[in-house]
Amino acid sequence: MGVTEDINWLKDDEEGVGKVFLLIAGRGSTRVRELRELFGAEDWWPVKSHLRALVDRGLIAEIEEKYKLTESGRKVLEGFKAMEYVKPV
Repeated sequence: MGVTEDINWLKDDEEGVGKVFLLIAGRGSTRVRELRELFGAEDWWPVKSHLRALVDRGLIAEIEEKYKLTESGRKVLEGFKAMEYVKPV
């Protein structure tokens, strides 16, 4: 997958997988417990599905019990910044 395809995929589900991706990207890394607290127990299963999709797509990885952006994920984030979906830091 290319950066453009990944950005479009995330934009197509802004309230789901896109939201999880941007949350992890904005924090630099996120523990599973933090995600569970942010989304609540009733929304946990969809979040797990989104995490799996992001891992399968190679945008995030679970490292030392935290989810972090991969190199591909950082490129996608830069693409979002370039497209003004995320304000530059």
